[in-house]
Amino acid sequence: MFSFKYDDDVSLSLPLPDNDAEALFALVENSRTTLAQWLPWANRLTSVDDEKNFLQKTLTHFGTGGSLNCVIRYRNEPVGMISFNTINKKRQQADIGYWLGNQWHHKNIMHRAVTALMTIGFDEYKLRKIIINVDVHNDASNHVAQKLNCHLDGTKREDTSYGNDIFADMNEWTILRSEWESRK
Repeated sequence: MFSFKYDDDVSLSLPLPDNDAEALFALVENSRTTLAQWLPWANRLTSVDDEKNFLQKTLTHFGTGGSLNCVIRYRNEPVGMISFNTINKKRQQADIGYWLGNQWHHKNIMHRAVTALMTIGFDEYKLRKIIINVDVHNDASNHVAQKLNCHLDGTKREDTSYGNDIFADMNEWTILRSEWESRK
């Protein structure tokens, strides 16, 4: 199993659908209202089987090189997920998506998880650029990108719909390999 240990508390690993589905679904259930604000899939995920099917699909996508979805583990307990939603090999770039269960906020977990995924992206996938698209009103996620010294390339107007025919503006944050390497 692929696993990347960031520090003594935070690690990323490929999901094990039979082992992780129940815990991840419970996190979604307990955090649904918060997650659904920013992630349209949260209200469509209605059972452990839905979660298990999703996790199995992510492994298929990983196998084809199209994406990388990882379980965020805090002290070996699943607390959320992080992914390269799409990996564009030709352009050498990928976009990051992530979520945490509500009870795990304010522990600096996401900052460490995104740092870990960026390390994987630049070191293992040899990416040139990593993108984080964030709703302009999602202060926590915008803060993650700022704290990582990502560059705000701009705001894409009415870029995402949450399924209610209202479109949200999205900030596009990026970091280039050269910027990542110069931080060390």
